[in-house]
Amino acid sequence: MPTKNNCNITREGRDSEEVSRGLGPSGAASVAGVMLANAVDRLELSKDRMLDFILMVERHPDNVAALLMGEFVGTYLSDLDPQSMKRIEVPLSKILGESACGINTGLQPPIPSLSIGHSVKLGWSPAINIVVILPDYEVKTTRAREFLPSKYEPKDVVFNMQRVAVLPHALGQTYPDPSMTYHAMQDRVHQPRQSQFEAGLEYAINLTPASMPSLLGICLSGAGPSILALATHNHEDIAKRVVSIPKEESSAETQFEWKNLKPAEGGATIEFAGAFSWLRTATISITRSIRSKI
Repeated sequence: MPTKNNCNITREGRDSEEVSRGLGPSGAASVAGVMLANAVDRLELSKDRMLDFILMVERHPDNVAALLMGEFVGTYLSDLDPQSMKRIEVPLSKILGESACGINTGLQPPIPSLSIGHSVKLGWSPAINIVVILPDYEVKTTRAREFLPSKYEPKDVVFNMQRVAVLPHALGQTYPDPSMTYHAMQDRVHQPRQSQFEAGLEYAINLTPASMPSLLGICLSGAGPSILALATHNHEDIAKRVVSIPKEESSAETQFEWKNLKPAEGGATIEFAGAFSWLRTATISITRSIRSKI
């Protein structure tokens, strides 16, 4: 992004669950950086335009659109012309610079095309409780993708696409139908391969509304290893059940914790705490977790 000011940023500490846990930490960093540049230089970019700059770094919209816009969103990338594709495919080293302390600090990165990515807010039932179960280990996205094949069976792709069409409707109902939501959260593309190395996932995804009343569905959060569960009631009992499964079914010594979350309303914001101080208050939206499943 164009810059007219120098700004030193220090981040002290970090929550362990934010990194390599399937909760979108790289997306959060990209959103925070672009929003901070927009505020520091008073560029007055809209969130739609900021999304273009963010996509120059992150390259896919599902995480960052949820973080930037908030709540439950659907996203897609534009079918860009060849010249625009050249801009978005510029290596990150040319966009971010060699080093924050070196000569090349990315002062003249390529300006992105307009409307690279698009998002639309979808309905979300206030009756849904969101539970994220976090194991005590990390899985990098690049590592998780190594388990995915380069080609998929057409029948499995069709299976998932059918459910993609139904899931947003199911999650937007005032009183979600457990059967519809549970079946709409099934997956044959992503989870069958990754359940081989995600502690508890292969057992957790077999829980049903019949075995756990008020459960709506369970899926992998992002690239993992965290697990996402949706429920209308009894979310604490469901979380404790998922946490207990690995110990019952295997000799795994993985430790888990769980959190009850809500969609972030309004998305990412910046609050001015002083003349030259900024406090980023963007909440990591669980929309990322849901979109990664569908």
